[in-house]
Amino acid sequence: MSTIHVSQITQTVSQLCIDANYYLNGDIKSCFIKSLESESHDMARRITEILVENADIAASTDVPICQDTGMAVIFVEIGQDVKIEGGNLTEAINAGVADGYTRGYLRKSVVSDPIERANTNDNTPAVIHYDIVPGGELTITVAPKGFGSENMSALKMLTPSAGLAGVEESVINTVSGGGSNPCPPIIVGVGVGGTMEKAAILAKRALLRDLGTPNPDPVWASREESLLQRINELNIGPAGLGGSLTAMGVHIETYPTHIAGLPVAVNIGCHVTRHASAVLGGEAYAYTPAGHTANIAGFTVSIPAITGKKLRLPLSQSDIAELRAGDMVLLSGSIYTARDAAHKRIVEMLERGEQPPFDFDGQAVYYAGPAPAKPGQVIGSVGPTTSGRMDKYSPTLIARGLKLMIGKGKRSPEVRESIVTHGGAYFVAIGGAAAYMARCVKSSEPVAFDDLGTEAIRRLTVEDFPAIVAIDANGNTIE
Repeated sequence: MSTIHVSQITQTVSQLCIDANYYLNGDIKSCFIKSLESESHDMARRITEILVENADIAASTDVPICQDTGMAVIFVEIGQDVKIEGGNLTEAINAGVADGYTRGYLRKSVVSDPIERANTNDNTPAVIHYDIVPGGELTITVAPKGFGSENMSALKMLTPSAGLAGVEESVINTVSGGGSNPCPPIIVGVGVGGTMEKAAILAKRALLRDLGTPNPDPVWASREESLLQRINELNIGPAGLGGSLTAMGVHIETYPTHIAGLPVAVNIGCHVTRHASAVLGGEAYAYTPAGHTANIAGFTVSIPAITGKKLRLPLSQSDIAELRAGDMVLLSGSIYTARDAAHKRIVEMLERGEQPPFDFDGQAVYYAGPAPAKPGQVIGSVGPTTSGRMDKYSPTLIARGLKLMIGKGKRSPEVRESIVTHGGAYFVAIGGAAAYMARCVKSSEPVAFDDLGTEAIRRLTVEDFPAIVAIDANGNTIE
């Protein structure tokens, strides 16, 4: 019988939360660097180079790779011969999450109710999956899951007649529909079989498998390989701007199912697909944050300086008119952060005839919610969020004078039409390159809605902030 005190579990979960968010897994970084050897698409190369540099900045300065440090998904394998003492296991795990997210200056992104949406302020509760296994050890894997990729995931309840072709089309359609939103290059977890919830858990677990490790069944391993090839032929590429590396891996897990069903779940992992593990009990304590050593000491690559058209904000109308979809720009000046909750409040204020918290005329809004700043930092990691969630509100703000929007992913036809009508532009920043982006921020000051935490409005002063023109004033798009 192995006895483990809950305090050790709390401490372990706390550190796993931090390490999973700070250090890019070695297999992923190796994949990035390998892709640079063969990538012929210039923009894809530049973006991948930024992703590599972003991982190095995060690891060397102990900050999150991405500002969305995720909802804590935790897999716990409990040996049958393990005794937990000192308290409740679930409470101990959640205490570890709360401590890790506070101590590690990780963003707290969990709301207590799906509709009321009040932030819990400590990123709990976690989503915990328990398995009972033989032996006297307790294995904990922390896999923080950001929602840019989670929102692009899907579950299909196919019928048996759909067969393998139906499974494959479900995967391809999910990836294609997600486009740039999940921050490619992605990892695709696929769960086939079981029941509705079992398929989803299989897909989530599939993301934990190391890149290059195929399904042990040669039939499914072959399907993984062919699906990976088909996905990379979609030419979505890094950040969704084209290139040969859309997905780094396709991992399929299966389970027996009912004679009347063929459940298929597709869980998309972003380009950082984080996870770190530890084993408690038995002969010794084994702590293995995946990729930590490899990330710090192993792979190196020469990263050239990012170049682009230097622009000073706010832009004049003639500056905006000269922009062309696909231009790489380096922005300097003031931008305002605002996400879903802030947009909702602003539009509600306007509908009541109230003045907004700042004058939109000629301004730029960055769809971002930063991680907390450590002592001495201007701001925490601060990458873009998915722009489509603001599409409902953007035409109203554009009509009030907003000229530039910075985010990631596609915009609706209505937003594109508003951009053309009012002479603005939409830029994309590189999803997940949040530690890199933070270095471009020279000052940050609160403007409004402090109660929203990470979703509060801030005025940032940026210098050489990299972005790509996705929709220009003529309505041309990078797509």
